[in-house]
Amino acid sequence: MSEEQKPKGPVKPKLSDVSEQDIINKLLGNLPSVTEVPVELPSKNKFYSLPDPTKPITLRAMTFEDEKAMMSNKNVNIDVLNKLLSRCVSNIGIEHLLQMDKLYLIMKLRELSYGEDYNATINCPNCKKDNDVSFKVSQLPVTYLEDDATDPVEITLPILDKKVKVRRPRVADENYFSNAEYALTNLWRFIEEIGGYTQKTVISKVISQLPLKDAHAVVEALSASDYGVNTKVRFVCDYCGNNEIMELPITADFFTES
Repeated sequence: MSEEQKPKGPVKPKLSDVSEQDIINKLLGNLPSVTEVPVELPSKNKFYSLPDPTKPITLRAMTFEDEKAMMSNKNVNIDVLNKLLSRCVSNIGIEHLLQMDKLYLIMKLRELSYGEDYNATINCPNCKKDNDVSFKVSQLPVTYLEDDATDPVEITLPILDKKVKVRRPRVADENYFSNAEYALTNLWRFIEEIGGYTQKTVISKVISQLPLKDAHAVVEALSASDYGVNTKVRFVCDYCGNNEIMELPITADFFTES
């Protein structure tokens, strides 16, 4: 081959000489590595038996595949958030999570995936006008369980004056809270002991006959929200100046770029 015929510059390999996987690897060369972040849950893992006790519970940011899976499940009879967490959380089964820890992981997952700023629209309860607001998810205060916290929680019924041990609800129990009537019907499932007795047949019959004040004490113990992420935020209307504390507006757009 003469000097004039020699190719100039680096010779590109023929497509037949390069595997499809090599091409894919090259195109995705700048793909960020998936990083799992250890998380300290509000419960401090006090009541969990982790698959690997030597390792922490970890959380990774959502991927495009996770987002697709979430969207595809929207019209299916499935808890989308539980499905999403099961894909992104490691070293614990989602069904075992306490509710305080689930909410914390939801907030942390949003922060890791899209950043700490969450933009939303709030309709003012006073003047009914829409306000564009922004919140920093990372700044929501978190209250952790005390070291001497127990599960079940022991309370004393105010009328019957009997000690009751109420277990903390887990994600696996969410179906029992589908509506208020069903929750009250299944209240006995969360009672481990009442007045020293543990038989479920006895517990279910006693719970159904509790005085109203005692029943409310059990419900309050179940729904206690003293721990975990505080999702109360201050809202000030741009139009009428209405100033109040309300729940962080978690809508369908919570897990989208905003």
